[in-house]
Amino acid sequence: MSAVRSSIFACSPLATRGQAVHLDADPKGENILYTNGKSVYIRNLEKPHIANEYTQHSCNVTVAKYAPSGYYIASGDERGNVRVWDTVGEEQVLKLESRAIGGRVNDIAWDGESKRIIAVGDGKEKFGHAFLADTGSSCGEIMGHSKVVNTVAIRHTRPFRAVTGGDDNTLVFSHGVPFVFNKTISDHTRFVQEVKFSTNGDMFASVGSDGKIFLYDAKTGDKIKELSAAEHGHTGGIFALSWSADSSRILTSSADQTAKIWDVEASSVVNTFNLADAGSSFLGQQVGNIWKGDNLVSLSLSGDLNYLDPSTSKASRVIQGHQKAITAFTISEDKKTFLSGSYDGRVMSWEENTGKATPLNEASHGNQVMQIVNNGAQFVSAGMDDTVRISNVKNLQEVSVVSISGLPKSVSSSDDQTVVVATETEVQIIQGGKKVDSLAVGYSATSVAINPQGTTVAIGAQDAKVYVMSLDGTKLKAVHTLSSNKGAITSLSFHPEGKLLAAGDSAGKIYVYDTATGETTISHWVFHTARVNSIQWSPSGNYAVSGSLDTNVFVWSLEKTMKKIKIANAHSQSVAGVGFIDETTIATAGADACVKTWKLTLH
Repeated sequence: MSAVRSSIFACSPLATRGQAVHLDADPKGENILYTNGKSVYIRNLEKPHIANEYTQHSCNVTVAKYAPSGYYIASGDERGNVRVWDTVGEEQVLKLESRAIGGRVNDIAWDGESKRIIAVGDGKEKFGHAFLADTGSSCGEIMGHSKVVNTVAIRHTRPFRAVTGGDDNTLVFSHGVPFVFNKTISDHTRFVQEVKFSTNGDMFASVGSDGKIFLYDAKTGDKIKELSAAEHGHTGGIFALSWSADSSRILTSSADQTAKIWDVEASSVVNTFNLADAGSSFLGQQVGNIWKGDNLVSLSLSGDLNYLDPSTSKASRVIQGHQKAITAFTISEDKKTFLSGSYDGRVMSWEENTGKATPLNEASHGNQVMQIVNNGAQFVSAGMDDTVRISNVKNLQEVSVVSISGLPKSVSSSDDQTVVVATETEVQIIQGGKKVDSLAVGYSATSVAINPQGTTVAIGAQDAKVYVMSLDGTKLKAVHTLSSNKGAITSLSFHPEGKLLAAGDSAGKIYVYDTATGETTISHWVFHTARVNSIQWSPSGNYAVSGSLDTNVFVWSLEKTMKKIKIANAHSQSVAGVGFIDETTIATAGADACVKTWKLTLH
């Protein structure tokens, strides 16, 4: 028995208000490169559902850049480490790991020969470091700044030049190699956010929080002109710029929620793209961009990747996803749609065949989504905003909201659309979109499940016990107490036939009980090493899949109970949700804000 990953439905780039996001693309212009959490994502520009990830950093990654050769990527993290790794093949072989600076790496630049790297950021003794990509040996000094450095660029043709910009409102121009300080440029009046050399190497441009765009001679560092003095410029700070392939135009992205294309020679605005978010006054702020071939992409603070069409001055398409950790996940009965909820309350639907994500604003919560389930006709979610939201499967924007007395810990629903919700002190029953009854419990409830037939309810508790109750109409009656688990019950799942119950706990153990007799039928699914977050059965009921805080996924066999498939490190930090698409395909979601599908080989 084995498993192979078949797809990654990637998260969105992580963006922080007031901070530029330095996106990149490979030299061929086929893939976009960005970071989120501890991972680096390589994502096809034309087909964004095709993606790959690099997960070897031990802390949050802040920036990643392709070498001009396209064979290597350098990625930096919040602790000042830079890792250089191979992009050819699946192994992602590490070439170099270097402690570049003492704090967060904000930007990285390669020279045109793919031999030298400059990393800049929030250092302690220094704000930047120039070194050789193969040995880590120093190849110059990055000096002249008094505060955090936000951006760096290296001229790709000889004679090499480097430019850095930072929170001291200055640019530092350096000659190379080795890189040595040449002069300080003080045209900006606020933070410098990004600098880039033109494709032909004749000029470089800088943008900053003052809304200014300056052009300079690439060899001397002398100012040529201020591009932003033209009419119809930005009204807010500018976070990103990219040059066109022929160096005649510049794309800028701004906090005024617009992106603009500028004609360099004419010093005029050619296109303005209004990318404001209808539901927010700030999520439409543009904080990053790239221009590769025909692909012009601007990044919103919300994480949306906006593909810009200069012929219409509008976004031709928008690629969306989660930015924050996924905390809840389910699969529709027809297996064509996934639903995921995240730490920030956002709920997304995903098309299983294309990986396209669509935000469901009406179904989203005001705080963390605790759990999402489906009963065939409805998706039901519970959130930390003390509400349960019930969405029509055929029209996901048709949502009814039920207020809950207390913080929902867990939710479940039967085929007849009866919904049970567990709070810490009671179990509440919802039928017809309304709360119809509740039962106070004398223990701290942590999880709940109702069998598909709607006749049996299981309540997991902090005391490591599962309380089984019969449900007659709206009335619950105690039947059994199941006590084999070793920790607080964190996940419950009824077998499709409704008799067997899988219970996962905080110790990483899963026990399968017969709810009719109260006996333990399986007691050796105990290979998780941390809290079990999710358990689901296959359509036939022959297999179960579980995901855990230990980042691992296990597939278990009901007939051959000693057989299992382990998917190690399925998601960085935690696996939040799992489910079967069919008997040999599973989908998982986790704290890396991604959804992944896996093909199983079962024996």
